[in-house]
Formats: sequence, C-alpha cells, structure tokens
Amino acid sequence: MGVKERKAREFKRREEEILSTAYKLLTQMEPVQMTMEMIAEQTEIGRGTIYKHFKSKDEIYAHLILRHRDVLSRRFNEIEQTGNSGGVPQLIRAYMDYCLKDPVAFAIHKRCVKQYLKSNLSDELLGTLNNQKDELVQKVEKLLRQILGDFPSTSPTARYFLYAGWGMLRGAMDSMLEDLFNGKPMDEKAYCQAVEKILLNGISDLN
Repeated sequence: MGVKERKAREFKRREEEILSTAYKLLTQMEPVQMTMEMIAEQTEIGRGTIYKHFKSKDEIYAHLILRHRDVLSRRFNEIEQTGNSGGVPQLIRAYMDYCLKDPVAFAIHKRCVKQYLKSNLSDELLGTLNNQKDELVQKVEKLLRQILGDFPSTSPTARYFLYAGWGMLRGAMDSMLEDLFNGKPMDEKAYCQAVEKILLNGISDLN
C-alpha cells in the first residue's frame, strides 16, 4: 500500500471515529450542548484536525442524518427485491421497524434534523441530503405503485390519500417515541397493530 492510500485510509478512520464519538455524545445530551471541544477530548484528535473533516457541527449532524436514512433506504430495497409479497402491510411494518428497532438512533436522527442549519452546509452536502430525501419519497411511491397498481389514475385524490397515510404513519411513530401521550402505559405491539389497521382501512378506499 502506497503513502497516498495509507493517508486516505487514516483520514477515513479518523472521520469514522469523529462521527462515532459525536453519536455517543448525542445519546447523552442535546445537539446544542455538544461541542467540537468535547469531540476532540473524547477522540484525542486536535480541533484543527477535526475541522479538516467537518467544518461545523452542522456537517456532523448532516452525515449522521445521511447514515440513518440509509438504513431505511436499504430496507426499501430489500422489499423491492422480494417482489413486495407482503404488500402495503410490509411497507408499513418496515417503517415501524425502522423507528422502533433502535429508538435511541431514531431520536438522535430527529434531533439532528431539527438542529442543523442549511446555511452552514456546503452546496454539495446540502444537495446530497435533499437528493437522499427525494430518493426515499420516490422509493415509497414506486413500491406503492407496484403494490397497488397505477394508483394516481384510480382517482384524482389517490396520490394525496397515500401521501397523507404516509404522513400519519410518521406522526404515529413520533407520537409514541416522543411520549406525546404523557407517560400513559403503551403496549407497543397493540399500538402498531392499531396504526396499521387504521392506515389499511383508509388505503382500501382507493380500490
């Protein structure tokens, strides 16, 4: 391995360490509380070196967002590869699993989304974030087309039915994970079954 390759590998290793440390800190505090100094202290990497990787905390948040969304993107790819045999319920459960399998990771993702400033990101990084989000929306729509057929042609409001359903699913998961029910006892399985039933009853009106 040449000098250039070793330097590139070391650069990548440091970047991974910085992101892993930032994630660990965010399990203990809000994004606004985390500082570059904390990351430098935990990693024993100088602040100047950290800024060679990430120009601001906002760039760190952006990279953590990209990584978390990639988990959902891969799950959608798996559904597509299986031929959508589970239909709409499989798609709904995939998103529920994404949210509930690692609620700490999901909470950190949500806080980073709320915290990062677009003005502190390069055009390239901001474009990557926007493209990834657009691709996720397109994957959802593509899967729904494959499952339900050419749904936009079934009625003028079909597309909005599906978009509203997807928004309600996200809201239902947020409500449980952010404890918007004020600590009331929740059976996770029963709650998810109720959400699924409500959504599927609404989607069935498209047929």
